Amino acid sequence: MQLVGISASVVVGTLLVVVLWALRRRLLACERALERKEQELAVSRAAEQRLGEELVEARRAEEEARRARAEAEAASRAKSAFLANMSHELRTPLNSILGFAQLMERDLSLGHRHRENLMVICKSGEHLLGLVNDILEMAKIEAGRMTLVDADFDLHALLSGLSEMFSVEAQKRGLTLAIEREQDVPQHVHGDEGKLRQVLINLLGNALKFTPRGSVTLRAWARRSTGVREGGAHDGAAAARARVSFEVVDTGRGMAKEEIEELFEAFGQTATGRRSGEGTGLGLHISRRIVRMMGGDMQVESQPGRGTTLRFDVRLTLADAGDARPGGAAPRARRVVGLSPGQPRYRVLVVDDRWDVRHCLLKLLDSVGVEVRSATNGLGAVAQWETWSPHLVLLDLRMPLLDGYEAATRIKSSPRGRETVVVAMTASAFEQNRSLAAEAGCDDFLSKPFRDAEIFNLLTKHLGARFELEEGPAERRPAGPPAVDLARAAAGLPPSLRKDLRRAATRLDAKAVQAAIDRFRPEDAELAGAVAELARGYRFDSILALSSADEEEPS
Repeated sequence: MQLVGISASVVVGTLLVVVLWALRRRLLACERALERKEQELAVSRAAEQRLGEELVEARRAEEEARRARAEAEAASRAKSAFLANMSHELRTPLNSILGFAQLMERDLSLGHRHRENLMVICKSGEHLLGLVNDILEMAKIEAGRMTLVDADFDLHALLSGLSEMFSVEAQKRGLTLAIEREQDVPQHVHGDEGKLRQVLINLLGNALKFTPRGSVTLRAWARRSTGVREGGAHDGAAAARARVSFEVVDTGRGMAKEEIEELFEAFGQTATGRRSGEGTGLGLHISRRIVRMMGGDMQVESQPGRGTTLRFDVRLTLADAGDARPGGAAPRARRVVGLSPGQPRYRVLVVDDRWDVRHCLLKLLDSVGVEVRSATNGLGAVAQWETWSPHLVLLDLRMPLLDGYEAATRIKSSPRGRETVVVAMTASAFEQNRSLAAEAGCDDFLSKPFRDAEIFNLLTKHLGARFELEEGPAERRPAGPPAVDLARAAAGLPPSLRKDLRRAATRLDAKAVQAAIDRFRPEDAELAGAVAELARGYRFDSILALSSADEEEPS
């Protein structure tokens, strides 16, 4: 029994030891699990802290992005306002320059030399106006304000007008200009004629400017398709569409591959363009944007020394022949010399805060027999309208004391005022000015700089005025020198003489150019006369191109 008792106590002790050992192991396992949980909790807390920091950083970045976007929008609005203001400030004096030049052109007593000077003034003014319009067009693109103004027009007449427009310039430069139109090009189409002409003028002008010798060719061809309405019904002839393609090919100096890549960038110019000292580098950038708006795109192919080809296509809708108005260059108008007999004495009120604008319009209208008065601000305009009752008011929009919008609103607020024709005038060409003027009650809109023909057209359109026209052409300018192959003739000059001519043209030294001309006048009077004509027109770039016609392109 004692032995059994000892054995039982040993067994019990052993079992207790085993149980205690098992419990200890369980306790150690729980401690390790607890440690792991604590580590995981620490990691989770660290991750939560990092997530919170990232969330705070994301909120901060979002706030910075919102602030940067607001600053960019404010900068864009400020830039648009600046460009609109600068456009107004530049176009206003240009209006006076071109306006008074037109007044002088009406003087038939002017001699040959004075008319040549007027040609230079008008050409330089038109060139500066083109640069201002390019910058303004760029502002419209960036602000998303450029829109297409579609209408029916004659595409064949547009191409013929371009040929007439550039033929004289091509002859002066000794170049051959060709307009090739395939038979499949539709004549009557619906689209934005003005913007299509703008693109073609830019491409042809560049080609002529940078081609020292050879030719410039404009080609046009088309592919037609018939539109189908929803549901499968054909929409008839009005829905027929054509994709018209154009390409301008020149035999100029060409461009390297790296220059082609920068060709369409805003304010970008090739090496040839920079040497010419002309333009802003915006023309091709704007042209490609216009082409893309018209459903096409523009490509360029060029090799140094082998010329350049610029190609683009646009989508146009076919139009009926009766609806399409003639396109192309307007026919040369005859000068207005006075009102036709048997008409009332029309009264026109000119309202502008600038003396030069008022004086120019007063002289122009008075010269044809229109009774005219002026005012310097909106308050004066309302007072003159109340006491004098003009038939038509030419009203500037930006004036002190009372601007043109408010003046138009006051005039048009009465039954008698609604019978008065009010034409808004502004040197700012943004479209919202036209909309605001219409909302104020203006009957028409006139952009500065304006031409004398536009003023007379307004009187005919709104008052039914009829004018007497002179029998001869409106512009009695002297004929230019005979067309000669200038590049070929200049290449025959002695190298030393070409070098002197090139040096004088580079320095813009008119006297030195004339001295060089006098040296070869006895041998080639025709070439001397043509180069002298270029010098009188300050076309030193053309003289430089002629004198460098056979020089290798610098690397």
